[in-house]
Amino acid sequence: MRLQIYIKQAWQLMKQHRFYTAIYMLGTALSIALVMVIAIVFHIKTADIAPEVNRSKMLVIDKARADKKDNDGRSDWNLSYQTVRECYYNLETPVTVTAFSNVADATYAIGDVYITRPGSRDKYKALPASVDANYWKVFRFTFLQGQPFTEGDFLSGVHRAVLSQSLARKLFGSDEAAGKEILFNGISYTVSGVVRDVSPAMTMTYADIWTPYSTIPSIYETASADNIVGWLGAYVLARSAKDFDGIRAEIKDKVAKYNSSLVEYNYILPDGVAFTPGQQAIKSMDSKGDYNRSITRYLLVALIFLLVPAINLSGLMSSRMQERMAEIGIRKAFGANRMTLINQSLTENLVLTLLGGLLGLLFSYAMVWAAARLLLVAKWSSFGTEGMFKADMLFNPSVFFYALCICIILNLLSSIIPVWNASGRNIVDTINDK
Repeated sequence: MRLQIYIKQAWQLMKQHRFYTAIYMLGTALSIALVMVIAIVFHIKTADIAPEVNRSKMLVIDKARADKKDNDGRSDWNLSYQTVRECYYNLETPVTVTAFSNVADATYAIGDVYITRPGSRDKYKALPASVDANYWKVFRFTFLQGQPFTEGDFLSGVHRAVLSQSLARKLFGSDEAAGKEILFNGISYTVSGVVRDVSPAMTMTYADIWTPYSTIPSIYETASADNIVGWLGAYVLARSAKDFDGIRAEIKDKVAKYNSSLVEYNYILPDGVAFTPGQQAIKSMDSKGDYNRSITRYLLVALIFLLVPAINLSGLMSSRMQERMAEIGIRKAFGANRMTLINQSLTENLVLTLLGGLLGLLFSYAMVWAAARLLLVAKWSSFGTEGMFKADMLFNPSVFFYALCICIILNLLSSIIPVWNASGRNIVDTINDK
């Protein structure tokens, strides 16, 4: 009941002091928007969002390093098929392991890819991903028609392909493409299925066409430095995050055994052995920095984004409390204690902060939308921004929870000191304050 009265009083004060209200809300909105941009981008890159619904249970190995045993050279690249087979496919702790060559790597390995129908003059440039059959178990694609290629297809090198909805419609005018033939750079493939388009922000899964990498010799067969490095990466799906340490330990054992069979080079694991998607997101922003230090650094940046405007808003709050001294004195004379006055003032300020936070959230969406190419896809990639955002990326309970927490923190930072000081003055001074 008292909370309802506080909110009504806050609303009346807002209508009476519209300029102060507008300035306070705008300052709140801008500060929250800056922090929320970081939160939204991190959420999009790390949360369990379809088709990458298992990020919280995944480890990523996308780099490989081969050092000469005589310490006279090294090679940095991705994994070869041999390394994947000897160190990752045979892991026993995880649920499954999938090897892949994503759009960026596959495009480098293959070159430009053009897809057409047999007998047609229309060619469409496509972004390819080369994957194995386990890929479809790790990620949850929405198949509109058909099904993924099978383990048998992969092992036999059968020319199967999964198309995105957009590419299927360009080629055939509809989603009805399963069982039909296409030409992949002049090579015949049979379409096994069609999936709903994937957002370019989903960098693990984004592509126009997915094919077995066993059908792409430039990926499947390319290797160097004792066949350690090549064009592949690996995603390891655990039963839960609790298994990560056990999986990393098993990987180390496999690598040690693998190195004992090599003649000239050693396969060197990256720091941390295998990274979570969250660690990958941090490393992509600071590739040379330590993960824990990077987290601390970005949290400090976020705190500064809140602290600087909070100081300015605190000045506004102090001025506002000075104007209300007489009111505070009268309320204290009628028996209001200090905590009652503090609770009322914080509640009134929280209403303003929440409204500013809502405005800031809208600002942050606009900023992420405008800078999507810079924030969500690699700067060197050819990914566009068409279809970048899906509803569950932005309008998600986690995002709103972040926004609410930031609003509460900003409210406390900006108002607690002015409110505490004003409520602590004696009754005579507050009533007679001019």
